[in-house]
Amino acid sequence: MKNIWILTLILFCGITQLDAQIKLRTPEGKVVLLFDNGTWKYEEVKKEIVPVVKNKEVIEISKPISTINTELTSQIVIKGVSAKLNKFSKINNTVKSDFQLISKDGKVKLITNWKVMNDQGFRIFGYITKKSKIIFSLSNGEKIELQYTKDFAPKEYPKYKFTTYSAELNMNDEQIRQLQKAYIQEVEMHWSRRIESYTIYNPDYFMKELPKMIK
Repeated sequence: MKNIWILTLILFCGITQLDAQIKLRTPEGKVVLLFDNGTWKYEEVKKEIVPVVKNKEVIEISKPISTINTELTSQIVIKGVSAKLNKFSKINNTVKSDFQLISKDGKVKLITNWKVMNDQGFRIFGYITKKSKIIFSLSNGEKIELQYTKDFAPKEYPKYKFTTYSAELNMNDEQIRQLQKAYIQEVEMHWSRRIESYTIYNPDYFMKELPKMIK
């Protein structure tokens, strides 16, 4: 009976190799090994081990960013209507912020100089504290969060009807890489008394300015 089965295999399978045993391939593509003692078994398929090679781009990203000591020119980046100020006035309702990038001894910080068109900035927005932060929404769908480093009190100018805040945030390598990849679409500012979103006046600011301080 066993010999009849082997003969059937030989008739329906193609002989591909004759070595210490006969190798037959079934119509389904499986390889059968026939031995001299009349036994048989399916050939074990060895899985090929593919060496893992790190993507070149991943390797480049992992390298620390090397910067030069420099202070870049301050530029307007945020200029938009405040939802809260708009309730008091349809004219004096804007919030503006100039950004300045400074690199020193391998550390990069962002100086934000805010101007709120209301002379009671503290009552409306409060302070900028160490809990305050800016969240940038980028054109590629990513969100970058920068945290303020210390508390900053506002300066109110009743004669000129505005309030200013000058504060700074530190930037790490990953944040620098991400901000260079896409435009800023929106900014969310977390003041101590409220959270507001503002229009971006200079959407490619980081894409243009950050490369100027990188070696």
